[in-house]
Amino acid sequence: MDLLEYCKKLVDETLKLGVDASDAYGVDAKTIKIELEKGAIKTAKIIHDVGIGIRAIFKGSMGYSYTASLDVDLSDIAQKAVKAAKAGYPDPDFKDLPRPSKYPNPQRLYDSKIASITPEELIDLCSSLAKKAEMDKVYSVNITIESSIFKCFIVNSNGVEGVEEGTYLSLGAYVTAKDGTNMSSSYEGDAVRILSDLDPEKLVLKAAEDAIKGLNAKHYKTTRTSVILAEKVLLTIIAEGLVSALNADLVQRGRSYMTPKINTKIGVDELTIINDGLIDGGLLTRRFDVEGTPKQRHALIEKGIVKGLLHNSYTAGKAGVESTGNATRSGGDLDFRGQVTIASSNIIVEIGDWSLNEMIQEVKDGLLILNTYDTPNIATGDLSAMITHGYIIEKGEVTTPVKQTLFAINLLDLVKNIKAIGKERAKYFNLYSPPILVSDVQVSSKA
Repeated sequence: MDLLEYCKKLVDETLKLGVDASDAYGVDAKTIKIELEKGAIKTAKIIHDVGIGIRAIFKGSMGYSYTASLDVDLSDIAQKAVKAAKAGYPDPDFKDLPRPSKYPNPQRLYDSKIASITPEELIDLCSSLAKKAEMDKVYSVNITIESSIFKCFIVNSNGVEGVEEGTYLSLGAYVTAKDGTNMSSSYEGDAVRILSDLDPEKLVLKAAEDAIKGLNAKHYKTTRTSVILAEKVLLTIIAEGLVSALNADLVQRGRSYMTPKINTKIGVDELTIINDGLIDGGLLTRRFDVEGTPKQRHALIEKGIVKGLLHNSYTAGKAGVESTGNATRSGGDLDFRGQVTIASSNIIVEIGDWSLNEMIQEVKDGLLILNTYDTPNIATGDLSAMITHGYIIEKGEVTTPVKQTLFAINLLDLVKNIKAIGKERAKYFNLYSPPILVSDVQVSSKA
């Protein structure tokens, strides 16, 4: 019996126990993870994670249970979920689970090369990349590579059935350079569904080169100025700041700064942001979400106006709209243990008319910000972030790397203060975005 049949049986078992609705989400994922630290292999492991999460719904109350063993009595797993559901409070906002639909068929989501790659091959790749990064003044090279082949299964009491297979490979390189007591670090990374879409050597060499450049970094100044935001920092600002704030659950609970902004113009006409779960080869492209709703493409912000939210079946039912196919589990799409929540798919920022050079010349005196590890406050929209990788712009030219410098702005001010959007998009994990020029940003530095 395969996982799909186990899922069907679990749903049947819960229905026999008198609940109103039920769904089962199964995952069979094999992951290889290799970590290299300071030139030596630190971790090499294979993780085979197989299991099913069951959700039982009684008068709107949801109960969860799961099993990571298919040798157990499935009726026991069903009983735990049903017991939890019947012990909870009724929730009239729950309307229904998804109904059967035709699923889309996006391409380039499975790669036989990733599926067949061995731990030994990934170890060799890590070691080879680390050697290529051994430049003058490079102090340490840390590399993490992870490959995965997975199958996901969804069955619910409304007759939904779905099976999907996919692969991904991710690489992250963190390089530290040292010159005397002066140290500088840089990170490069990405994740892809198809191996040929990734250039590991290019990523690692760039991390090394940027770390070395950072040894000459300078403080900036404390001022309000214009900044150019590149794709890495935009993943933080757009994905974790703007798009995450359009999570319908947070909006409905009043926990997002976007709650009063729905159907309101918040930004410039040139700003359009799309949630797209159907891009061929997209990192977060799927045929269906973890509830079995077909993945979709829809605008979240269109010409500066907040047009849409990210919904799962619960929030959609509560709002009287259709789910957008953005249900996930608390640990992501390969998590069968966690509860159902909401997350974005691939995020696309529509291009503008400016080249990066034109933006730099327009700024004259400001910053090119490439990365930060800080994230916005979703309740308020405030962002105060240390620049971990960026450059000073002087007289319309990119000059010196910047260090120990913060930038701060509320995201509602940021989208109003956009002065230019680039005409060339770059991919970074699940974000596809051009650079964006923003004015009147508070910058603080020691100098």
